Amino acid sequence: MTDKYDLLWNIYQEHCNWERHHENQRSSVTNILIAVAAGVLGIIALDGKLAPTDLPLTIFLIIQGVFGSIFVAKQYERFARHQRLANKYRQELNDGYLDAKIVQLRKEGDLEQERQYKYLSKLRCINCGFICTCPLPYSG
Repeated sequence: MTDKYDLLWNIYQEHCNWERHHENQRSSVTNILIAVAAGVLGIIALDGKLAPTDLPLTIFLIIQGVFGSIFVAKQYERFARHQRLANKYRQELNDGYLDAKIVQLRKEGDLEQERQYKYLSKLRCINCGFICTCPLPYSG
């Protein structure tokens, strides 16, 4: 029996690590895209006016913004996949150790979190990512 639960625990931890990896990757790329967009906007604003010579830079900003939005959505999809799988393995671990009450403890913790952060708990992180990256194509 122990081997089965060790295996489940290791698989659960692996999916948690992949969740962290996708979130770190999303965060790093978003920071780079924002820094590049800020630099390009600085170059565009250098002469104090928007001129036809700035068109290639504005097109670049549009392409970068579209890429950023797609990248954030894909990273979130990968994160959600590993989160869903980890939850399945955690549920299986809970079912194997009926006295562990893993699911019950998580539900209680989630309820406390929702009570303390009533509005923020309803806001999904993916929406924040799109709020940050979607305006980039239109900033030029």
